[in-house]
Amino acid sequence: MDKTTLSREAWLQRSLDVLREEGIQGVRVERLARDLGVTKGSFYWHFDDRDDLHRSLLKFWVERFNDVVTENPAFQSADPAAGLLEAITKVREEELDKYELAIRAWAEHDSEAGKTVRDLYERRATFIRSFFSRIGFRGLDAEIRTRLTLCFLSWDPSMHPDESESRRLKLLKLQHELLTKK
Repeated sequence: MDKTTLSREAWLQRSLDVLREEGIQGVRVERLARDLGVTKGSFYWHFDDRDDLHRSLLKFWVERFNDVVTENPAFQSADPAAGLLEAITKVREEELDKYELAIRAWAEHDSEAGKTVRDLYERRATFIRSFFSRIGFRGLDAEIRTRLTLCFLSWDPSMHPDESESRRLKLLKLQHELLTKK
């Protein structure tokens, strides 16, 4: 593989996988190049330096694992409960939450990652809160439902890693039903 066949996306995806396995300290140019079977020169074809990789990695994560839901107009159906269920089901079925803990751990020690995560969580909360508001929940009723949904999506897979996908989806639907019932 060389710089013409290895995409920027391949570097970013491998970086996310290493981040999840080892934390941000494992996301090193030499390591990534070795894992991808290319020279470090390929890295510099796509990125200026490691800081550029880190900034690009955050952007990639936001776009590929978050915006695909929060910026998707398909979830804004006439029935807000159905739209919310579709959105959270997509997160679970496509494992859009799989890098959550690794990104959050990085954000604890890096100001740029921290700002990205805080901004993103606010966008997620606004997105989810809009469904509960359209259902008719206001104030603290909407807020607690928003927070519970966010926590469930962010933490449940890591708390119960050996749970079957079918059970995970069943619990997701039950959680949705409990939170959307007036």
